[in-house]
Amino acid sequence: MDSYTGIFNAYQRAFEETGVKFPGTGFVKSVIGAPLTAAFEGAPGMDASVIPRAVGFYRAYYQQRGMHEVSVYEGMEDTLRALREAGCFLGVATLKRESFARRMLEEQGLLPYFHAVCGMDPGDRLTKADLIRRCVRQAGFDRRETILVGDSAFDAEGARQAGVAFLAVTYGYGFSARRLPSPDEAAMTADSPREILTRLRPAEPSPAPG
Repeated sequence: MDSYTGIFNAYQRAFEETGVKFPGTGFVKSVIGAPLTAAFEGAPGMDASVIPRAVGFYRAYYQQRGMHEVSVYEGMEDTLRALREAGCFLGVATLKRESFARRMLEEQGLLPYFHAVCGMDPGDRLTKADLIRRCVRQAGFDRRETILVGDSAFDAEGARQAGVAFLAVTYGYGFSARRLPSPDEAAMTADSPREILTRLRPAEPSPAPG
């Protein structure tokens, strides 16, 4: 999902409520996909003592309004349906609160496509790699049979730490056609949801000879 609007507005509210100047669009785009605490730690003018309050204000706005300020990328639902029909185990590993992620997926009609939704714990202790590993355990597969689809360097690093392959999409906010991930960061790339399907769908078995 394209959740930029909700994320932008939640950051803006957090800065306003803590009295720190909002850094604007460039800051938000640079921290999409990052843990909230780490994002605020890197914000200009944000004192460490204020960060817990900033995270709280962010969460409050996101729960009330931000999670609803999203849209589904064109072709994504068809891609999820086709992957599931092909026998893939589909999971979500997100630094959003798990309850937020489930609600967002349900509102957009996507929740039935996923076998597992693994989100942040109430204490904000989990890392992206922790969440990926949790999805792998729920799938009952090996990490070598797993690939994370993501759109940021934070996703790529989480996949590396978890020991799984990474597919970088360029239609989100972290990567673009101008800044493709290196071969060390990603096993493959996709420029659209439909291209994800061509990269991941299991190959059709060859017809028997004769």
